[in-house]
Amino acid sequence: MNLSDGRISKRPVRLSGAQVEGGRTWFSTGVFSNRAARQRGTDRRRTRLVRVLLLAGICFTGAAAADFSSGVAAYKRKDFAAALTAFAPLAQQGEPRAQFALGLMYDNGEGVQQSDERARYWYQLSAEQGYAKAQFNLGLMHEKGRTEDPAAAREWFARAARRGNADAVARLHRYADAGDSAAQLQLGNMYYLGEGVARGDRDAYGWFVKAAAQGQVPAVFAIGLMHEKGEGVEQSYTEAGEWYQRAAEQGSVKARFNLARLYRLGRGVSRDLERARTLYEAAAREGLVSAQLTLAMLFEAGQGWPHEPERALYWYAQAAQNGSADAQVNLAFLLAQGLGVPRDPLEACALFSLAAQQGQVVGRKNYDLLCAGLDDETFAEVESRMHGYQAGQRVVAVAPRAEPGREEPGPETQ
Repeated sequence: MNLSDGRISKRPVRLSGAQVEGGRTWFSTGVFSNRAARQRGTDRRRTRLVRVLLLAGICFTGAAAADFSSGVAAYKRKDFAAALTAFAPLAQQGEPRAQFALGLMYDNGEGVQQSDERARYWYQLSAEQGYAKAQFNLGLMHEKGRTEDPAAAREWFARAARRGNADAVARLHRYADAGDSAAQLQLGNMYYLGEGVARGDRDAYGWFVKAAAQGQVPAVFAIGLMHEKGEGVEQSYTEAGEWYQRAAEQGSVKARFNLARLYRLGRGVSRDLERARTLYEAAAREGLVSAQLTLAMLFEAGQGWPHEPERALYWYAQAAQNGSADAQVNLAFLLAQGLGVPRDPLEACALFSLAAQQGQVVGRKNYDLLCAGLDDETFAEVESRMHGYQAGQRVVAVAPRAEPGREEPGPETQ
């Protein structure tokens, strides 16, 4: 087997500043800039024609680039038959701009018989590859009564807006200004994250307040987070706690986690470890990986928290199997050292490798230190275990099957 005797390290347990946020990406959709909303009375046909002409600036390679350029040139001189001949093969090969161009020609009946069905087909293929112009036109088709579906229209406009399509941004503002709470939430997300628009925390906060007033729970959570961080509003742990409480009462798992941290640290609320534990465990049982990892580290460290290694192992296993690279590293460390579990260096290598696949630096370092000398047969076994985890077909055998102190569920009955 030839496992190395190199000293492995463990990722430091750092909890005090942990928030459920994930960089700046915890809100559900995209983001907009703080440009003033502009009402754009857009002539649909003219706007989409301009968009196709802009395709001339797209870079392709070799013959494909020449074919696409010839298609654009033919379209500009209204030689639609030649344009169709150029665009169709590229669209069939999966090129999203050519698919959009074909959708446009069917939409307008240019060189082909007008067909909403064919237009929607090609727009859809292009849009699903992230092409904003196709996403916008799909939104128009859903909005204009051909396949009237305001919710679908708003979603396609939002997807196009997050990619910086100014017409889609304006359309989404129109929905939000008319009182559409989902659009208000989308705009709050977009301004907060800076996707598709310049980031603007004050604008984000304003849209979240409007969405929250209409019952959008993610917006209630977002307001709490912005109060906690002092983004777009004065920093206040007290206000953050009150908003988190409101969101938690309406089912927000993320709010439960952040509120638990406030109770654990005594920020804006009286310090209450029992309340914190209740909230952490509720979030963890609902599958929030951040809560599972936090509980594992708290129960393992036992600093200002009960020291319960069996619970730590259980929550590390839950978080690790739900994709947490940090949990995979910490669990692998316990297995490599035999701390509270039977020593199993092969399982440790598999988990270190799994974490390293996600870019976890400590996982890569520990794998190199512990597992560098594996012979071919042992290496194959480690790889098999690692791939078993990736495929969701392997579980951590040393971890309790049920949360300690709670009965393992029996078989389902009718």
